[in-house]
Amino acid sequence: MRSRSLLCLAIGLMLVLGSCVGRRSINYLNDPSLTPGASKLFENQKFEYRIQVNDVLSIRVLGLDDATQRYFNVESQTGNSMVSDAALYVNGFSVDKNGQVQLPQAGKLKLQGLTVGEAQDLVQRKINEYFTTATVILKMVNWRVSVLGNVSRPGTFMVYNNQITILDALALAGGPDEFADKGHITLMRQSDRGVQALYVDLSNTDVLRSEYYYLLPNDVVYVPAMRARSGRLNLEVLAIILSTLSTAAVVFTVIQNNTN
Repeated sequence: MRSRSLLCLAIGLMLVLGSCVGRRSINYLNDPSLTPGASKLFENQKFEYRIQVNDVLSIRVLGLDDATQRYFNVESQTGNSMVSDAALYVNGFSVDKNGQVQLPQAGKLKLQGLTVGEAQDLVQRKINEYFTTATVILKMVNWRVSVLGNVSRPGTFMVYNNQITILDALALAGGPDEFADKGHITLMRQSDRGVQALYVDLSNTDVLRSEYYYLLPNDVVYVPAMRARSGRLNLEVLAIILSTLSTAAVVFTVIQNNTN
């Protein structure tokens, strides 16, 4: 009788603890207002990245003679149009502690606080003072995002199109695993004053309107585990304990019956 009671208790606890993960915690972008055959517009906010100290820039100047363009263009130095990330970093232009880059011929320019487009326009104006037929192309070299936590392939990923959403970043990392908490994803963003951290809720479509839907260079995305994960681990331990108790109760009952 005791063994049967313990078995019933074990089954009940397993059912309670094993059913604590709702559909909302598993799915992305839940929105009851979305209906089949009808579209809904989510106007989003794009926050333009502004160049910071220690950023590395690729600055190409086209339309120069061979002797002059060697000072600017990494391709000329390597002799290969396919340049590695390491070569771009080593041969790129770093923003120093004063927010400036040192350009050949043109001297120092302060680019800190400018968007990439504004920085390119400024460099173009400066280059025009020396080379009237030159065209400047400026890109971020350290445009990367990191995805950590409960994803299939955590790591750091380079971005080559100057635009990536938090969903794109998670896709690069293979997506969250079954125990990922999509409602409390932590986004860490660097600025001149420090690191900003906030929760992003991917279980709701409101994130599509957020200024944090689009990532910026050096953003870090951390995907935590749901509480259900620890609950499931506890459930496995509990199952072992209850199984042991149940077996002990059966053995005790058999011994008692034989004694009687």
